Formats: sequence, structure tokens, C-alpha cells
Amino acid sequence: MSDRVISFIQPSRNNLKYLKWSYNSIRKNLGYRHEICMSDDCSDDGTWEWMNEIIKKDKNVQLHRNSGPERLGHTILYDTLVDMATSDIIMIYHADMYACPNLDTEILKHLERGKVVSATRIEPPLHPDGPEKVLQDFGIEPEEFDEQGLINFINQTWEGMPEDKITNGIFAPWAIYKDDFLSIGGHDPLYAPQSKEDSDIFNRFKLAGYELIQTWEGYVYH
Repeated sequence: MSDRVISFIQPSRNNLKYLKWSYNSIRKNLGYRHEICMSDDCSDDGTWEWMNEIIKKDKNVQLHRNSGPERLGHTILYDTLVDMATSDIIMIYHADMYACPNLDTEILKHLERGKVVSATRIEPPLHPDGPEKVLQDFGIEPEEFDEQGLINFINQTWEGMPEDKITNGIFAPWAIYKDDFLSIGGHDPLYAPQSKEDSDIFNRFKLAGYELIQTWEGYVYH
């Protein structure tokens, strides 16, 4: 296994049920060596209280809180957490994503400076279809999540998988060296609190000459 470590960047607002599910998947399937950087964007669902319980037993966590009264949005909080991250590699990671086994290994296999590497999303039909993802229903709510069904699915060869397992593309979750991220100025606060901040930074990655890679062997369920 690579000795490189990822800092998972996870802002969250009133999303506690999914954030717990996501956190547990990272620790269960990827272990405790990676850092998780979480921000509470003035939630009122107990998110901050839960985060402070987590940090008591998981020392590889960084916490930030926007106490409000106005939300900042993930455009701002992604970059706040990137600044806090202690790893050389960061991954922009939604707070409702389940990390499948070997996600880290498959991302790090391809990641170098000057490259941005995305995992492949497996999503229920709640989401629109697209050539960059796989639509398969393993549940929408954490309490109905078919974890074993998902694991069985990713361990088989399924229709639509590219033959070379690599395509060109970028979308969350994506990983990059922190200094590459900072060299283009991070996200543009013009897009706060949200909307189109991803399209903007993806275009700037492309203009900066970064190679954009999607691996079809590293997965999240979203």
C-alpha cells in the first residue's frame, strides 16, 4: 500500500445522518491513516456536537465550525478545510458519499503532481444518468443501504466498464496535490454559497494544463 495519505475535505450542513454514514465508510473501508477534515456550516441538527464526540476518539480528524448566523456554503468551506489539511494530498468529498474498499489505493495509483484523479460514482436512479457514472440502486437512505450488494457489484465485471479502466473526466470526488490546488487559487468565492464553483475550478485546472483522470476501479456510492 502507498504510504501517501489523503485529507478528505467534507463540509456539511444539516446532513448529519449521511455524514455519519460517510465517515463510518471511510474508517471501515480505508482505515484510520487518512485524515478527515470536516466543517459544520451552522447546522441545527446536532452536527457540531457529533463532530466533537468523534474527535475525542479519532485523532486524525480536523474540525471547523461556521457558527453563523448565515451559512457560508461549501465553496468557502472547501478552501477553509484545505488550508487546515495536514496531508500533501486532498480529496474534495461530499458529505453523503460512501467510500468503497480500495478507493484510496485506486486514486493514489494514478495521482501525480499536475494530475487530478476522480473516482467513479455509483448512484441510485434518483440521479440522472450519464456516461461518467453507474446507475445501480443499493438504497437511498443509510438505513436501507445494501452494503453487501454494492460490494458484490464492484467485485464483478459489469456492462459499460471501459476496457482500460481509465477515462478523461473530472467531478466529485476528486483528488489533487494540495500545492497544485493552491497554485490556481482554489475555489472562487464569487460562487459562494454554492452553484457552479465546480465547473469554474475544473475549467481552470484544464487551462493550467492539468491532466484530468477518472478511474473505473475506485468507487463511491452517492
